[in-house]
Amino acid sequence: MINTLNRPAVVVVAMLLVPIGLAACGESSEEKATAQVCSSTKEIRAQLSKLSSLSISSKAPEEIKDAAAVMEKESAKIKESAPNLPASSKAPVEAAQKALQAELVALAKAVISAAKSSSSIEATLTASEPALKTAVAGLATSYKQAYESLKCS
Repeated sequence: MINTLNRPAVVVVAMLLVPIGLAACGESSEEKATAQVCSSTKEIRAQLSKLSSLSISSKAPEEIKDAAAVMEKESAKIKESAPNLPASSKAPVEAAQKALQAELVALAKAVISAAKSSSSIEATLTASEPALKTAVAGLATSYKQAYESLKCS
C-alpha cells in the first residue's frame, strides 16, 4: 500500500523538476552571443594592450601583424554573434566594430605608407612610435567604453 501511494508523488515531483533542470542547462542565444562577444573583446583588449606596450625592434612588424590577425579573427566572431545579442547591446557593439575596423585600417595604412617612404621599417616605426601608441591607447579606451554595456566580467 505504501508503494502505490509514493509512486504518484515521485512522478509528480519528477514532472515538476524536469523543466527546471532543463531550463537551468541551456543558455539562450542572447547569453551565448554575449559570452562570445565578451570573450572576443577580452582578447582584442589584450592585443591592444600588447601593442600599446610594444617596444620597437626588428620583431615589432611581425608582432603587429600577429596582433592584427588575432583582432581580425575575434572581430569576425563578434560580427557573427552580434545578431543574437540583446537589442540594447546591438548598436554599441556594431559601432565599436566599425570603429575598430576603421582604426586598424588607418594604422595599417600609416605604417605601410611610412615603410614605403623609408628603407628601414624599424626606423620608420621608431619615428612614428608616439603616434602609434597614442592611436592604440585611444582605440583601446573607446573600445572598452563601447563594450561596457555588455557588463563583461
